[in-house]
Amino acid sequence: MTEQGRENASVGDFPAEVDAVVCGGGPGGSTFATLMARMGHRTVVFEREKFPRFHIGESLLPWNMPLFDRIGVLSKLEASGPQVKRGARFYHQGSSFTRLVSFANGIDSDHPSSFQVKRADFDALLLDHARESGAAVFEEARVTEVLFTADGKRARGVKVLLKGENEPRTVEAKVVVDATGRDALLSRHLGGRTRDPLLDRSSAFTHYDTFRRAEGPTGGDIVIVTTPDGWWWLIPFSDGSVSVGVVMPSRRFKERKGTVEQLFEESVLAVPEVRELLEGSKRTMDVQAIADYSYRAARVSGDGFCLVGDAASFLDPVFSTGVLLAMQSAEIAASSVDRALRRKGRVDAADFKSFERTFRGANRRFERFVHGFYEPHVLETFYTPAPNAWIGRGVTTMLGGGVFHPTFGARLGIFAFHLSTVFIRVLQAIRGRGAFERATGILEPEKTP
Repeated sequence: MTEQGRENASVGDFPAEVDAVVCGGGPGGSTFATLMARMGHRTVVFEREKFPRFHIGESLLPWNMPLFDRIGVLSKLEASGPQVKRGARFYHQGSSFTRLVSFANGIDSDHPSSFQVKRADFDALLLDHARESGAAVFEEARVTEVLFTADGKRARGVKVLLKGENEPRTVEAKVVVDATGRDALLSRHLGGRTRDPLLDRSSAFTHYDTFRRAEGPTGGDIVIVTTPDGWWWLIPFSDGSVSVGVVMPSRRFKERKGTVEQLFEESVLAVPEVRELLEGSKRTMDVQAIADYSYRAARVSGDGFCLVGDAASFLDPVFSTGVLLAMQSAEIAASSVDRALRRKGRVDAADFKSFERTFRGANRRFERFVHGFYEPHVLETFYTPAPNAWIGRGVTTMLGGGVFHPTFGARLGIFAFHLSTVFIRVLQAIRGRGAFERATGILEPEKTP
């Protein structure tokens, strides 16, 4: 951390006015703050918690790698010794269906790998990098209110309560960025959030000390097991431990008999593929849960403000999209804000049009695959060998995170995949769904004779 970073973050030098206030110090907030500070703008980050702190979402995508390089943190991340992730292994419970994904086989071979990280350390590294880049960072500082002009249209600053103080302080700003994740500070004042009824899922997760990982380079790949009512993830770390989680319909949580921990343990025993991978391992933390977590904000930008990452929308994490969407949206937003401030000294809603269009477009591309992952015909198509190499390469490119500015080849491959799902749907209607009969993620009652 630079001396300037330490000085900026001291209470005695609390800023009364800055160019940008960032609410939240996660990957999206840290990325925005790093870029803004590096471009010479006075930037302050207010983070409610004290880092490092636990957070879920440990599997990163290959398209994160050039972004890490652009913000100057890649060498620091590599030096921390993360687990290299070269692909993903998908298995369907109780069947011979498998799908092995190697990112090097994508249409863009410049993105062959990524990392698995423990988010507490990863997020702290990004926030420290924002400090070292010149942003003032205040941890254990809770933004209590975003201030607007008298007409209620333009954000003009925030009120923030520092640890140990009883009255909030006021900071004036030319732009306010909501990077508060699922807390979604601003969306509550901008029409709220809309839950996705097709993705009414909840998750239970924990860490184990070890598991049966594959031999060789693929040992660092994420393992996903699809089941009749959801799916599992197993994310290996470089120290040999593993993050394990299950996603299932939210009503399974609501109707459970017993604790979330009991539900989790019973679910492990019910899935042979997961049970065998965890044989002989021990849990190293309590089981935690996240409920009803797919949504989108009604608005993501306006005069003097924008929302990035999970504050704007959150998708079912089946394709590990969270960190990429947060950081990439923050980078695009920072570029928009920088251009506006240099040109006219303020940021208007019109300045975020390109940001909003690009961000929503990337979300839609991921969202279509996420929705499809709970449809029997799409899931069977995913597990079926592609009739053309370009289809498989296009899907691999999407799985690697190439959704913000996909090439024509990637778009063509993805289109061909979605076209193939129509054929599989017809085939299932004729001969039945087979192994994927209940792959919608909703537990259907057993049929009685």
